[in-house]
Amino acid sequence: MEAGVLAKIASTEELVGDQIKIQYIPSIDVLDVNQIGRVANWTTPIMSYLKDKFLPEDKDEVRMLRVRVAKIVVMDEVLYKSGFSQPYLRCLTPDESHYVLRDVYKGACGNHSGARFLFHKIVHVGYYWLSMQANAKAYFKVFDKCQRYNNIPR
Repeated sequence: MEAGVLAKIASTEELVGDQIKIQYIPSIDVLDVNQIGRVANWTTPIMSYLKDKFLPEDKDEVRMLRVRVAKIVVMDEVLYKSGFSQPYLRCLTPDESHYVLRDVYKGACGNHSGARFLFHKIVHVGYYWLSMQANAKAYFKVFDKCQRYNNIPR
């Protein structure tokens, strides 16, 4: 019943009573929102080269950038790595890569497998970042039970 009364009051354009004043203009100005804390990662120089053709100053970095860019494609502001016999792999930032590692290792599709299988499973899911193998190996070594019950190499 109160909602109907409030709706009726809101539909009128006049001052209703002494306590209720209908305001059609916001009382505060629209705030400007600026992005803060953007951290440069391995995808930043690739994206700046593909969008703006910006090259670093160092010749060795330019050579490495051109080698990396040869297999990178941009679709809808997202980087993808192309391969010969595999689908496009979405390039991840370090924060996203930690989330994917945790989800693939422990999540619904996880089976607490070894580092090499974890790496292949991440590629099969469709993700890529530069230090995939090293990160998978380091992530696997953190868990004591996985080390304790792991097969011993001969």
